[in-house]
Amino acid sequence: MAWLGTLFLFLHIGGAIVAFGPTIAFPFLAARAAKEPAHGNFVLRTTEWLTEKVVEPGAVFVFLMGVGVILTRGHNPFQEGWLALAIILFVITLGFSYGVQLPVLRKMVALTSQPPPPSAEGPPGPPPGFVELSGRAARGGQFMSLMLFAILFLMVAKPF
Repeated sequence: MAWLGTLFLFLHIGGAIVAFGPTIAFPFLAARAAKEPAHGNFVLRTTEWLTEKVVEPGAVFVFLMGVGVILTRGHNPFQEGWLALAIILFVITLGFSYGVQLPVLRKMVALTSQPPPPSAEGPPGPPPGFVELSGRAARGGQFMSLMLFAILFLMVAKPF
């Protein structure tokens, strides 16, 4: 039975790398898109696709493999505070991703899906509301990164 716990742990850690690894690039991609607005919609659509097809399904996989680790290795979230807190933070982060961050991203994609109208005053600026949404997306990404690093700390250090 020990081999099964090791398998779940391997899949849990490997799944976390695959699921959350791409998110490290999101702020860098956004910064590049800000410098090259003509490519902004592509970056947003790519971020949306990665979020929907890799990050969020991967997060569910990581959670399920974590349950496998708990069951096969005898962890008890009711007795191990670090584990209970990590689970709570993970559920909050996943809910935030589905309920807040992804809808903001979808609005940004929609706002940038059509070319801006020509302007006699020079190059067109971002669509109305876009700057506010991009600020919300950036703050949301920072929040989720902080949460994931807090979870990582709890998983590695097991402080309580």
